[in-house]
Amino acid sequence: MPKRPTLREIETVLRTPYHERSNLLEVLKLLPDDVDPALAARAAVGLIGDSYHPTWLFARTCRRLPVPVIRAGLALLEADRRPHAFIIREYVRRDAKDEVLAADWDEALQVLLGLESTYAWGSKQKRAKFQALADQPRVLQALQTAAVACEQVSLDLLAVLAADGSEASLDALIPHIERAVRQQDWELDRLQDLRTHARSTPVMEDLFSRMKALFEARQARSPALGLAKELGFGEPDAFWFQVHISSPAFDGAPAYQHQVHLSVDSRSATWFHVSLSASNPADMLRPRSTSFNSDKVYCDDLGLGTCVPSAFPAWLAASAERLRTRWNFDQLSLGTSVRGKKRNQLERWLRG
Repeated sequence: MPKRPTLREIETVLRTPYHERSNLLEVLKLLPDDVDPALAARAAVGLIGDSYHPTWLFARTCRRLPVPVIRAGLALLEADRRPHAFIIREYVRRDAKDEVLAADWDEALQVLLGLESTYAWGSKQKRAKFQALADQPRVLQALQTAAVACEQVSLDLLAVLAADGSEASLDALIPHIERAVRQQDWELDRLQDLRTHARSTPVMEDLFSRMKALFEARQARSPALGLAKELGFGEPDAFWFQVHISSPAFDGAPAYQHQVHLSVDSRSATWFHVSLSASNPADMLRPRSTSFNSDKVYCDDLGLGTCVPSAFPAWLAASAERLRTRWNFDQLSLGTSVRGKKRNQLERWLRG
């Protein structure tokens, strides 16, 4: 049976830089009551990231911390303006007795986990998760608080409010929808998915009808439809394609050293996007890239410049020449709204 680490060993792990903490998660799950609260809280809160599921690791690992560590963690989260911090602060009663505070903390982190479940969006499991959260008044109040306080919140959080459909939830939800309606950007695309889980009420139906009308109007004037006509595809109601091409192995260069992705979609606010990356076998964690869309240039580490959508094949050929690479068109991955001969025509256009 392995020996339990000493307090000194535990605190050494907690002080170690994050990328070297191979056993940090195990240590956080077994903290002794006499551990340094501030040190342990910094390590725990440090697990919160900025990825697609920012609090998953934190919530999975830190549900049962010693009460002094919980109190120190709450103090660290006091100035945090992200949704998870508002949820925890609203739900956990800081002036409660230790056992109540520990239970509140555990329940709050379970709420965060519930908002980061990986079930398919329209699945019965996802629907049950959202409804279970909506049926708990204190949970619902915490989510409403986060939605009111933050402009950027997860779609899952907003789905719980839509599933509830109460006046308070609508008050928290409507500003997000009206902001998307006003700006007509990618957020409008995202929020349409809320209809899957929304409670059926006249107010909800009116909101989603307005969103659908705006979405269809934007799609009808999308420049992507002009590109479809330019390529000889007539005047479709919608036009989209996504293509991924990589470099083959040749002259000692490894396969997939260079990869490019292009998307065109009349249904999206950002209707055109290109990303080309170049990885260095000696430093795989630091790829260089050129990335731009219909609105802006994100980066151009490779010095390739940009192009208009109709000039993409020429830009791709010039990029290969500049990077001294080739494109493996035989392994091209293409998904598109056009079929049959039109699909073959699109592929020939991409090849240049």
